[in-house]
Amino acid sequence: MPELSSKSHKVAVVGCGLIGGSIALSLSKVGHSVYVTDVPGNEKRIKKQIPGAQFRKTLADVCSESPEIIFISVPSSEVNRVIGELAPRVRSGTILTDVAGIKQPVMEGAARSVPEGVIFVGGHPMAGSEKSGVEAAQPFLFQNAVYVLTPLKNYTAESVRLLIEMVEQLGSRILMMDASQHDRIAAATSHLPQLLAVELVNLLGELSSTDENFNTLAAGGFRDMTRIASSEYTVWNEVIKANRGNIHAVLDKYIQRLSELSGNLRSGEDSEIADAFGKARRARAGIRKGGKGFLHPLYDLYVVVEDRVGVLKEITSTLADVSINIKDIELLKVREGSGGMFRLSFDTEEIQDRASGILEQHGFQILRKEYEG
Repeated sequence: MPELSSKSHKVAVVGCGLIGGSIALSLSKVGHSVYVTDVPGNEKRIKKQIPGAQFRKTLADVCSESPEIIFISVPSSEVNRVIGELAPRVRSGTILTDVAGIKQPVMEGAARSVPEGVIFVGGHPMAGSEKSGVEAAQPFLFQNAVYVLTPLKNYTAESVRLLIEMVEQLGSRILMMDASQHDRIAAATSHLPQLLAVELVNLLGELSSTDENFNTLAAGGFRDMTRIASSEYTVWNEVIKANRGNIHAVLDKYIQRLSELSGNLRSGEDSEIADAFGKARRARAGIRKGGKGFLHPLYDLYVVVEDRVGVLKEITSTLADVSINIKDIELLKVREGSGGMFRLSFDTEEIQDRASGILEQHGFQILRKEYEG
């Protein structure tokens, strides 16, 4: 984390779920005066999780504190409404920013609502968790994550300096990007893979309805590559609606590629298929390893275990005792009387390293699968 400014600033956070709560918690811990507001009924939960923040009941109450920067962390469908309520009430020079995963609709709304003198910069922190709500907030959620910023106008460096400083104090790395470019990339690298995983698993479900062996043999690689198919539609509903045009465009291109592949298979054009494999291998080598993009990687360990009662509980409790969260767990192999193997998945490589060392200290044999990005 960069060296922190000694000056305390007034920061407001509207919406205290996982993202907003983590912003408030992190910035309050480094000494800023943080004011938060949320839907009625959440005050006690917020005060318990973020004791350093000061709760305000309404947006008007928040604005009366004259915050220098306001993070808007409400559901995507509510962002433009909140911008419209805040923008006329804040002082000239105030920075408004959001955290929505689709930027173009937000920027269009801000262009209509934000008056001259108020600064709006769209934001999208590439961080998350399988948990939600303010109880899941953590001060290091954004550590080493890319934080995309999409300025509404060509602001001076000095006018957005405070936002840059705040994002850096969260531990993130800033990437400036046009909103439309952000949404096209999101469609290709996040939204399309999600839909493909859903339909691939649905195809398997259809095939397995007449032959259960499809499910039996789909363990391992197939299950790993379709993990995201377990996502709830409620999480994706607003995203798909907001980015429908970009998703449709990239889906059409993918369908064209599948059509070409189908033709090559039908005609026996093995050289074309080989060429596709080669291009994919070279393209994948250019993808940055170990970063946090739209799809968060998981880092796996394989734990060899004896066939005895309580071994899984021993593994999970050993890690829980040191506050290590297992993102996914799967029994891969088991042989009665001799033992088996569990695959444990973690959110970061650092957590993977720590879990490996702790389990080895407790006598477990660890086989490590390096994440290849």
